[in-house]
Amino acid sequence: MAETVEDKRQIGLTLAGSEALGKLMEEGLFDSESDAYKLAIAYALAKGVHPDAAPSGGYQTKFNAAGGIDIDGQVRDLISVLLPDCSERPYAAAERLAEVGLCSLAARISAKESLADLLEEVLSVSPALE
Repeated sequence: MAETVEDKRQIGLTLAGSEALGKLMEEGLFDSESDAYKLAIAYALAKGVHPDAAPSGGYQTKFNAAGGIDIDGQVRDLISVLLPDCSERPYAAAERLAEVGLCSLAARISAKESLADLLEEVLSVSPALE
């Protein structure tokens, strides 16, 4: 019988993800790091990223999952619906999606693309998000 692995309670970023978050915060695009983290999760989901695309290790704790980033459970529920294969560990998936999303957003912002343009691109590719 397979052993059930408990979902993460604390979520974070790798060094690269932390640097990406720092770049976005330096640009003044977000009021808080948690806002940037949540948008990165949504951005990665909208771009069709699977958590397996992120590094599998090297994460340093940054946020409390259910008690901080996702107090209302919407991140957990969204991941469970959009990525059914991640429904048993949605916060582990969220951590990895945030990693990919932050790195992608920071790279594109550094290339002088605007956050508004990036979000508009996601909306045009994902009409269900409108």
